[in-house]
Formats: sequence, structure tokens, C-alpha cells
Amino acid sequence: MGIPEERMGSVPSAYVVPRRGAEPSAEDIIAFCKTRLANFKVPRRVVIVGELPRNASGKILKRQLRRAATESTAS
Repeated sequence: MGIPEERMGSVPSAYVVPRRGAEPSAEDIIAFCKTRLANFKVPRRVVIVGELPRNASGKILKRQLRRAATESTAS
């Protein structure tokens, strides 16, 4: 998801839910993305979470993720 940023307008950020037993670091995920994505698509920030917020029908609540991301970058 895009996070507002002055120079680029917005930069990619990623929320990752690891599989059971896996313990990836943010650096591991960014390195993986760098080998497979164009530089402007590589997330500048990775947040590892236990689960993503979902509504009653199972859709991911992106607004909550965006709000949390902008609050953490503002502080």
C-alpha cells in the first residue's frame, strides 16, 4: 500500500503475515522483493503482523492499515 511521502508522492509499504513456523525479518522481505520487483515497487517499510484486520465478509480493511501507517510515520 502507498504511504504519503514528500519527494516521491507515495512510497510502497507492506504488511506481512508470515506462515506458521516462519520468522522472516523486514530486511529478508525487502531483499526478496528487490530481486523480483522494479525499484519503485520495492516496499520501503515492512510491518510483520499476526493477522490483517478483516470485515465480516473477510475483506482486508485497508483503511485501518493506511491509518496505522500514516500515524506511525507522523510520530
